[in-house]
Amino acid sequence: MKADFQNALGALTDLVKINSIETPPVDDMPFGKGNADALAYTLNLLENLGFHTTNLENYCGYGEVGEGELFGILGHLDVVPVGNGWTHPPFGAEIADGKLYGRGTMDDKGPMVACIFACARLLQEGFTPKKRIRFILGCDEESGWKCMERYAKTEEMPVAGFSPDADFPVINCEKGIVYHTLSFPLPKSVYTLSAGTRANVVPDYAEACLDYDEDVERIALARGCNCSKESGKLYLTAFGKSCHGSAPNKGINALIILLEALGAAYGEFNALYNAFCKFDGSGIGLKLYDKMSGSLTLNLGTAKAENGFAVFELDIRYPVSYKMGLITDILKSSLPLCDIDRGSFHLPLYVPKDDPLVCALLKAYNSVMKTDSKPISIGGGTYARFLPHGVAFGPQFPDTDATIHQKDEYIDLQDFQKMIDIYYTALKSLCF
Repeated sequence: MKADFQNALGALTDLVKINSIETPPVDDMPFGKGNADALAYTLNLLENLGFHTTNLENYCGYGEVGEGELFGILGHLDVVPVGNGWTHPPFGAEIADGKLYGRGTMDDKGPMVACIFACARLLQEGFTPKKRIRFILGCDEESGWKCMERYAKTEEMPVAGFSPDADFPVINCEKGIVYHTLSFPLPKSVYTLSAGTRANVVPDYAEACLDYDEDVERIALARGCNCSKESGKLYLTAFGKSCHGSAPNKGINALIILLEALGAAYGEFNALYNAFCKFDGSGIGLKLYDKMSGSLTLNLGTAKAENGFAVFELDIRYPVSYKMGLITDILKSSLPLCDIDRGSFHLPLYVPKDDPLVCALLKAYNSVMKTDSKPISIGGGTYARFLPHGVAFGPQFPDTDATIHQKDEYIDLQDFQKMIDIYYTALKSLCF
């Protein structure tokens, strides 16, 4: 296969059409058939481009070329749930107005395809790798990183590398990430409660059914909720705008709107509203900041009624100089009405700005884009944390619309070409 733009676009189109939202295990597919199909497709693509490939029981896989020290490029093929309000089919891979639409186009199928074709282009131009270049393909990045746990059990760890799963120019600092589950007994006059799809996605809908309450209805209507009364019950639906949970300021949290309305009649919901209505943590004593990574953010991402309890999932991104235990301690002391359990987490990442890897990637970006950009810090979490020496590198360009985890996610085709050129320049410098 020729490593040109049209073949790269064709490969991405095929890959986006595979629905790789994680589903329950089936047979030898731990994350469902869609993820296994996406992995099989990408490994076959790598083989056709001259890479040796390995499938690790459909947890993850990799393609490798070259000899010497191992350099890793780590990305993921799983995608978050679709959500509501799409105007293009989320797995249709439609092209309109110079954009390819579909879930995963930017997170993270598009940038991984760009990296693969950038490397293949170097090989086809006759350059010889001075390192072993390994593309590591995860299938559980959005839900827990079991894919990387499986990789670590048996496979060689790259000495260095990057993950194309965040922003340009280059990210040398990623905040710590910690998830918590909060629960309390569901009031007997509340019958249903539902919101969101994942903790790391700002929910664009939230629903509840309860005994009719005039104050709840008044606030709900004032906040733009749909309200209906039937047989003495009040049905509420709140609407928001989804986005990545690491940047909650870019969305509108429908669950927070619902909690504000429910809080008019129920102290428990009012306490949660007051605690989490401000995404900087100031509502619950978590307004933390440091110069290296910026401010803490939080996202109350899901809610459900389960076995007589109201259960919520909370995503917190905290500055690199703070300890994770402090976060849990503050939550428990500030919300005594809740049972609080700490779930999965990722410790912070920090690589100095003058590190050779950071400098090489930054130089590649600046040379292609004709800029003088500097490294940045993010709240997102990437596979770079999995490496002993790694950073995140692309794909979101500065000052462009970010649709990751949102409806109508897309990749701009001109930006896709720029990505390939940037990854080509970076890999040529680091690995050839």
